[in-house]
Amino acid sequence: MAEASLCVQGIRKHFGGVSVLEDVSFAAPAGGLSGMIGPNGAGKSTLFAIVTGFQAGDGGSVLFKGQDVTALPTVQRVRLGMARTFQVPREFGSLTVRENLMAAAPGQAGEKLRNVFFRPGWIRAEEAAIAAAAEEWLAFLNLERVADAPASSLSGGQRKLLELGRALMVRPAMILLDEPFAGVNPVLVGEISERIRELSAKGIGFLIVEHNLAALSRLVDRLFVLDRGRLLAEGAPAEVLADAAVREAYMGGSA
Repeated sequence: MAEASLCVQGIRKHFGGVSVLEDVSFAAPAGGLSGMIGPNGAGKSTLFAIVTGFQAGDGGSVLFKGQDVTALPTVQRVRLGMARTFQVPREFGSLTVRENLMAAAPGQAGEKLRNVFFRPGWIRAEEAAIAAAAEEWLAFLNLERVADAPASSLSGGQRKLLELGRALMVRPAMILLDEPFAGVNPVLVGEISERIRELSAKGIGFLIVEHNLAALSRLVDRLFVLDRGRLLAEGAPAEVLADAAVREAYMGGSA
C-alpha cells in the first residue's frame, strides 16, 4: 500500500436493497499498469464513479498519493492528478481536436474576468503554454493530421486517443481508462496500447477497465477481477485468467 498511488479500502455501495459493491479493497501502484475485468453488472462502472468522485459510496475510503480523497469532489481529485476517460467519449464535437485538448487544461486564468482586465500578460503566457502542451500531445498521439478537424468527424479509435489526450492535459499522476478498446479496430488498439506503455514508463499509473481480455492481458502487469460487487481475484494476468473461479464467473467456465 505504501508504494501505491491509488488505494481503495472497503468500498460499499447499495441501491435500494441491492448491494452493488461490498467491501472492495485494492491498490494500484504509482506508474504501474493495472487492469480490471468482470462480467456485466459486476460493479466496475460504479466503482470507477466512486473512485473518481462522480458518486458517493456508502462506506469505505479512497486514498490517492497518500491523501484521503473520499469526501473530495471530482475537480479536486483532478487537481491532485487523478484523471479518467469514459466508455463513450465525451468530446466537444463542434470544436476541433486541438481545441478539445486546450479546453481540457485545468484552472485557466482567462476564465476569471478580473484577470482579463488586470493580468493580460499572464493570460497570454498561460495560453501559449497550453497551446504548446496541446501540440506535444497531438504529436504523441499521432493526431496532428486531424488537429484542425471537428472532433465529431473522428473515427472511434481516434476519439479514444482524443479522450486520452484530454486526460493528459491535466498532467495526471494516474489515469483511469474505461473501455479504451471498445469499438476500436485492431491496428488502433495496438497504437493505444503502445502509447499507454510509453506513458507508464514516464511514471503515469493506469487502471484500465476493459472487456478485450487478449489486449488487456498483454498490456497490464496486474489484473483485478470483480464479480457481483466483490473482488474475486487479483494478480498477474496469466495466473488470474487460469483461476477456476474467475473462469466460472467471467467466462462461464470456458477455456
